[in-house]
Amino acid sequence: MQPRWSMGHVATKGADSDLLAMLRLVTFHSRLSLYKQWIKRWRCWPVKDWVDAAQHYRAARYDKAQHLYRRGLAANPASPARVHALLDLSHCAFRLKDYDEAEYALRQAVACSPGEREPYVRLARLQLWLGYATEAAWTMRACLGKVPVDPELATIFITAVVESGGVSYLVDEAREVLSQLHCEFEAYPRLEVARVRMALLTEDFDTARDDLARLAALDRGPFDAVVAYAQVLLDEGKTAYARHHLHRALVVSSENPRVLRMLASSYLKEGVFFEPEFAVQLATVACQFTSWKGVHEMHTLAEAYASKGDKMSALLVATRAKETGGRLLGSYRDSKHLDRLIQRLSQGTQV
Repeated sequence: MQPRWSMGHVATKGADSDLLAMLRLVTFHSRLSLYKQWIKRWRCWPVKDWVDAAQHYRAARYDKAQHLYRRGLAANPASPARVHALLDLSHCAFRLKDYDEAEYALRQAVACSPGEREPYVRLARLQLWLGYATEAAWTMRACLGKVPVDPELATIFITAVVESGGVSYLVDEAREVLSQLHCEFEAYPRLEVARVRMALLTEDFDTARDDLARLAALDRGPFDAVVAYAQVLLDEGKTAYARHHLHRALVVSSENPRVLRMLASSYLKEGVFFEPEFAVQLATVACQFTSWKGVHEMHTLAEAYASKGDKMSALLVATRAKETGGRLLGSYRDSKHLDRLIQRLSQGTQV
């Protein structure tokens, strides 16, 4: 006769086996359902790597998903689902701050499906995140040559045109895009913000400023309006009010490099708000969130180091900003200021 503990142990093993078998069955049915959905959508045999990658993607395991998307792309260059995999890969890379791969995947997606709007939208948004506004404007220019205009596409294009400095021929094209839209701007707050921001450059500044202030003051007002109005306030020397709006923006997007960079620059204003140490800390974080590819952020950090008296660090960062800016489409809009900073820092400094 076997001891009772032995019988219990056998019973437990049996229960565990049943549970394991049940889990395997559930996993099988789940995978079968995914495969059916895949075949229905893409009308081709599923790519196992991409099915597995999608599960990691949904669980925010972006490093594992990134590896599987890469492997599946290498083995399935002609799959109808290739563009979808490239878009998911770009998102994984973005979340991992691997911006080079994110951009490469999106450019591949554009090349694979030049008539699809989503690759252009994501590429332009990535470029705006890094501060590459001219690149974003040209991305959307190419998009609008192949895809019918809609409020979202118009918003991104006009935003890129404004942030690239309002080059005259791009402004003219942005106005043409606006004229093609037949919609109420009030129904699309972000489009209204873009229109008002362009008006700041080209029309009655005071009226446009009032409109922007109204949009920024709305409860849960458009993010772009809050940030743009903060920039206006910084330019006017109203630092305390600007910081108020920048902190509002950080609640919405705590990793936004532009907001962090603007907040850093507010601590470089002469007077009671001058705190270069805080400026260095904030600008460093801003640079990290662009993976040290943001020219504006590096320029601000160089200014902060210079204000703190750390000429060597300032020169190193400013030089890196200049090199990065030199690789951009067109030219960095504040390149003259950056050149003067480098010249000033170089006097009496050996690297």
